[in-house]
Amino acid sequence: MWCYITEDRFEADAISRERLVPTVNRPEEVLRERLLVGPAGACVEKLAALRDAGVQRAFIWPTDDVRQLELFCEKVRPAVSR
Repeated sequence: MWCYITEDRFEADAISRERLVPTVNRPEEVLRERLLVGPAGACVEKLAALRDAGVQRAFIWPTDDVRQLELFCEKVRPAVSR
């Protein structure tokens, strides 16, 4: 699952529009609903919903450098693991 954690809505929109839409070739609205792009809290909610639906594993693919993976491990994974 593509991942880019940021509290800046404009940055999240730019990542979706400029990197993910051309790569995945899906409408921006669809990707915004499904991918882990945006605030950590929103990413937690999406993963928790998947977990509650029975998903046991999600593969995380940071759209940027290793810092994104670190943010995921610091801010998202602990909250979903509860």
